[in-house]
Amino acid sequence: MPFVEAKCTNCGGPLSVDNVKHIWICNYCNTHFIFEKLTKDYDNANNLNFFGVRESDFIVRDKLLEKDIGESRKIVIPNSVTNMSSAFENFTSIESVTIPNSVKNMKYAFCGYTSLKYVDIQYGITDISHAFKGCTSLKSVTIPDSVKKMEYAFYGCTSLKSVTIPDSVTNIWGAFKSCTSLKSIKIPRSINYIWNSDFEGCYNLTDIDYPYLSKFADCFPAIKERKKKGLCIYCGGTFSFFGKCKLCGKKKNY
Repeated sequence: MPFVEAKCTNCGGPLSVDNVKHIWICNYCNTHFIFEKLTKDYDNANNLNFFGVRESDFIVRDKLLEKDIGESRKIVIPNSVTNMSSAFENFTSIESVTIPNSVKNMKYAFCGYTSLKYVDIQYGITDISHAFKGCTSLKSVTIPDSVKKMEYAFYGCTSLKSVTIPDSVTNIWGAFKSCTSLKSIKIPRSINYIWNSDFEGCYNLTDIDYPYLSKFADCFPAIKERKKKGLCIYCGGTFSFFGKCKLCGKKKNY
C-alpha cells in the first residue's frame, strides 16, 4: 500500500495516508480527509480536506473552499465546491486554474493573484465580480454565457489583451479599468450603458465590436482621441467629402 506523507490541516499532526483509501482520519483530532482524485465518490461530507501528492492542498468546510496551502502551480477545483468567494485572495504562486460548473459564486476568488496566466471558467458560474482584480499576468479568459455579474472583475489586469463579454451580462461597472494592454473587446447589445470609468486607462483598446460605440465613444480613451482628431471611431481612417470613411466605409455618425 503506497503511503503519502502529509499533515493534518486542523491540528498540524503528522500523517501517513494510504492513497488507495477513500477517506482517512487524523489520529490526533479525528479530522476526516479525502484525496482530491476521489472527491466525486465522497462529495456529501460537511468537512473535507483535499490532499495533493505531498501535503494538503485544499480545505473545504461545508462545501465552501476556504484556502489553498499547497505548492502546486496548477489548480483543478473539485466538483464538490460550490462557492469560491475570497478563496484565493492575495495568493501569488498559481499560474493556471480550472473552475468547475458546480461553482456559482467566485467573487474575489483570485483577487491579487499576480502569477495567474490562464483561466478556464466552465458554464454555470454567475458572479465573477472582483474575481481577477489585480491579476497582472492574466493573458486571456473566456467568459461563459452563464455569467451575469462581473463588476471590477478584471480591474488592473495589465496583461489581458482580448476578451468577449457574453449576452448574459447587462453591466460591467469598472470590469476593465486599468487594463493597459487590452486591444480587442466584443461587447453585447445587452450592455446598453457604459460609464466613463469602465475603460479608464485602456489606451490601447482600439478594436471594439459594440453596437452602441458611437453613443459611448468618449468612454474609450483611444476612441475618444480618434473622435477629437476627426477620424473614424471604428478604424481610425479619414473621411471623404461625403462623410464616408475611406478605410472601412462607415459613415460619420457623431
